[in-house]
Amino acid sequence: MTIQQITPLEDGTYLASTKDGKLNLWHTVDKPKGYWVSDDSGVTIEGYLTREGIKDALDLMEVQPYENIGVWTDTETNITYIDRSYHFYRKETAIDFGNLYNQIAIWDCANKEEIRL
Repeated sequence: MTIQQITPLEDGTYLASTKDGKLNLWHTVDKPKGYWVSDDSGVTIEGYLTREGIKDALDLMEVQPYENIGVWTDTETNITYIDRSYHFYRKETAIDFGNLYNQIAIWDCANKEEIRL
């Protein structure tokens, strides 16, 4: 049996990229305005994140380098959502996209807060 190390990963949007031949979430993507929204191809992880859990999620989602990946942990349920993320400038478009993919919320970049759908 091996012990897996917990990997703290802050909520945010990350650029999937390779480093030493390994795909991972190395860099955050910050936008001063607009809205981040995810589609329905994501993965949920219950409990703590581990390096292996993140790798498995990216593999299951068939993530390619340079895709934007959102990470959000619901602290009430201790569930982490790892999703493909898309950036929109118009709030109405972001809300429509979020509703189309049955999302819980979208992220308002300017106000740094979620908007529940």
